[in-house]
Amino acid sequence: MEKGEPAKPPCRPTLIRKVLSFADSDPDRCRIVDAPPGTSCPVIETVKRADFVILVTEPTPFGLHDLQLAVGAVKILDIPCGLVINRSDLADEKVKAYADRENLPVLMEIPFDRRLAEAYSRGQMLVEVMPQWKEKFLELHEKIKALVN
Repeated sequence: MEKGEPAKPPCRPTLIRKVLSFADSDPDRCRIVDAPPGTSCPVIETVKRADFVILVTEPTPFGLHDLQLAVGAVKILDIPCGLVINRSDLADEKVKAYADRENLPVLMEIPFDRRLAEAYSRGQMLVEVMPQWKEKFLELHEKIKALVN
């Protein structure tokens, strides 16, 4: 910091803390809290007390880079995690190879489907628009429960 330059305020993701305070009101309930992508302060605040972290990525060079950063952060926090690969059929196998090297379980792969993207863009629940995905998400839940327990 240069002389006369104002000090940067500490990272205080107050919105994340407020959301998590509501989640803490019933410690016996399963809570799913979505975080922004990356490894910024809001992400760390969101996951630091998690029992399990689902890392979502796409099989692209940018997706792999961000995944590597996120895995590093989650490992430092010593939180178990697994991977969901979105648009899994649109690129190479580098993300899967990285997951293998890091012993990171691939919990689900979601191939590109325009209907899925359109439903998401309209704010619709995927399992309502494409009911065949309900069972897949229930299987994802069971995989996570097994890893946590």
